[in-house]
Amino acid sequence: MTHERIKELLPLYIDNGLTEKETEIIKAHLKQCPECQKELEEYQENHEFLASLEKEEVPSGFSKSILRKVRKDMKDEKKDIYLLERFRNLLKKPVKVPAGVIGLAAVVLLVIISSLGYFVKDDPIQYKYESQYSDNEFLYRNDLQFSGFEPEFSTTPEAAKMRTMSMDQVAGSASLLNTADFEQKLIKRAILVIETNNIDNIDTDIASLVQSYNGYISNSRNWLNGSKQKFFWFELRLPANNFNQILEDLSKKEYGQLISRNISTQDVTEEYLDINIRLENLLAQENRYRQLLDRAVEVEEILEIEKELNRVRIEIERLQGRKNYLDNQIAYSTITVEFRQPEPISSGTPGIIKALRSALTKIVDHFYLIIIILGTLIPYLILIMIIYLLYRYRKKYRKSD
Repeated sequence: MTHERIKELLPLYIDNGLTEKETEIIKAHLKQCPECQKELEEYQENHEFLASLEKEEVPSGFSKSILRKVRKDMKDEKKDIYLLERFRNLLKKPVKVPAGVIGLAAVVLLVIISSLGYFVKDDPIQYKYESQYSDNEFLYRNDLQFSGFEPEFSTTPEAAKMRTMSMDQVAGSASLLNTADFEQKLIKRAILVIETNNIDNIDTDIASLVQSYNGYISNSRNWLNGSKQKFFWFELRLPANNFNQILEDLSKKEYGQLISRNISTQDVTEEYLDINIRLENLLAQENRYRQLLDRAVEVEEILEIEKELNRVRIEIERLQGRKNYLDNQIAYSTITVEFRQPEPISSGTPGIIKALRSALTKIVDHFYLIIIILGTLIPYLILIMIIYLLYRYRKKYRKSD
């Protein structure tokens, strides 16, 4: 029998729940193992302490409260299953829609789609995150609404006290907008295109540059186009404090000729501050709920508190995940750089071949366009042919009369 297995059997050894053989093995092991002797003494102390405690009676109505909750849950579950079954049966029934209604709906849909361009504004969106607050007072009111929800058990004195304290905490947090000098949070990005003749060694040069600034390459690839022109593409994550210096280094002649450079800065200060305030409020709420949970007695009240506690915990984890993402984007700027070889100069013969290929491609495109036009006109041509044949038949019939 192993040492770990003997440690697992020590509680049963104290309670005389082992066979005689197992008991003898453990006794022999205890004589040689100080660690197990110490652990056995701790188990014995706990056993004696628990044996000395007085028996607590179950609160009156405890069993009835549990049974009432179980019956209610079973009733709600049956109701949900019944509604789901009715919805499924409703979907299985065949629905007959008149052709006129379908046509009218198609016309209305076409009018709505064609009108969308008139109502949609052309103003570009500058940032992915748009604040939902116009001023500090509006932020304060929204945070009160966010934090002051009322669960079903909120009529109890403990819940009312917790809600009042949470609202005071929200008001204190919202005042940070006016009193705290919050550091500006910026996400910096850049896109560079560089043309170089020394492209074969560019991956080594970029790796050395990134390492010197304590950054890393998050993504990279290379390829050849149809003209055998080489391309190397890198996505670099580098400390934001060195953003301008890194751009300056990449723009030097030793890396090649800079073709284009695009720099963007996204200000996420307001979103970051909003997340911090919400996290602070939610953590305060979580603490209040845990205090209520320690004092709760009724089963229904315990279940309701645990339900709200779980909801608050999920929201905390969601906001913390967003905050961690923003911290990473703020601390490390993203620079995307593409290196390319100069386009090779082609001789006369390949130019002729290229022109022939281009001409053949245009012929195929025109032929494809003719097929589309004929496919569109064929139904109308058939209708015109039928009308013409009816006209000829009627004219011939009149002459025979």
